[in-house]
Amino acid sequence: MRTPTVLIAEDEDHTRDRLCALTRGLGFEVVPVANGEDAIAAVDRERPDLVITDLHMPGLGGRHLVALLRQVESTRETPIMVVTADSRRVTKIDLLEAGADEFIGKPVEPEEFRARLRSLARRIDLVDALDDARGQLDDAMRRLEERNAELERLTLGLVVALERANEFNDVDTGNHIRRVCEYAALLGAAYGCSPEFTEQLRRYAGLHDVGKVGIRHEILKKPGRLTTAEFEEMKGHTLIGAELLRVAGLPSVAVNVAQHHHERWDGSGYPHGLEGESIPIEARIVAVVDVFDALVSKRCYKPAFPVEEAWAELERSAGTHLDPELVRLFKAESTSIDQVREQYTDQVSLESPWE
Repeated sequence: MRTPTVLIAEDEDHTRDRLCALTRGLGFEVVPVANGEDAIAAVDRERPDLVITDLHMPGLGGRHLVALLRQVESTRETPIMVVTADSRRVTKIDLLEAGADEFIGKPVEPEEFRARLRSLARRIDLVDALDDARGQLDDAMRRLEERNAELERLTLGLVVALERANEFNDVDTGNHIRRVCEYAALLGAAYGCSPEFTEQLRRYAGLHDVGKVGIRHEILKKPGRLTTAEFEEMKGHTLIGAELLRVAGLPSVAVNVAQHHHERWDGSGYPHGLEGESIPIEARIVAVVDVFDALVSKRCYKPAFPVEEAWAELERSAGTHLDPELVRLFKAESTSIDQVREQYTDQVSLESPWE
């Protein structure tokens, strides 16, 4: 167990020597100084565990010294005892407000001094314990940050892997996925979503159809319209995708996008027939951008819609299939949308915009 260090600032030689002897007698290391200026210098050099200072010293002393010690990082929480012959209540109140912890009168009575010093010494143990706890907390926070960073890397790796799996089930090279991610982030920001939520949209919107990895190949690759039975099976990709992402530990934004992006504003969608604002906002956003991108992209069963026709189709779907406010906000971002389309060019895809 370490030996605490006590700084004693006293301009009277006799009193200083007496305080030093009493303090050493209790097993403390002592750093004696004769004035306030030397006390400040010693604090910076010695970093004492406890300070004993006379109230009246030439130069820096009294309340000003106590207040200054409380401003110094190394003595901000250090116990401070003031030695004074001034017994006035107003003086003690003033010193307490400046940061003093204990007082003792002059002439110093040995037993009282030892008792008061032992009392303050217990605070040294508390300060040490607090420092240890802070160190342990800092270590824990650092480990947590490292763990979170690792989980973030793993999550991003998982997202990329799932996106790649999704691409294998589609002739599209993956540009549809990239455009949907960028469109979703644009629309989320326009809607007023937080930067953190908008970034989650950018990161996870591309996983909206990841559940198609669980749909039979002949249904996914079938040209033309699906039969009623085939379409019922296709609907299952929303539940499969949601379960995949839930088991993978991805956040609710990713799960909701996969599960609810085929819900419709009027309640006629699937898998649960949710209506209006009961559909999670992330799913409503992805529904708008997914349909738009499918309309302006070339498919095996149709040519790409001209952009103006796609906007007209989107507006016709507002209030029935799609959230009308999101359609309005998305169209207002047309300049940025054109830039995304130019950055990620399209190829033929089999996916129907309404499936």
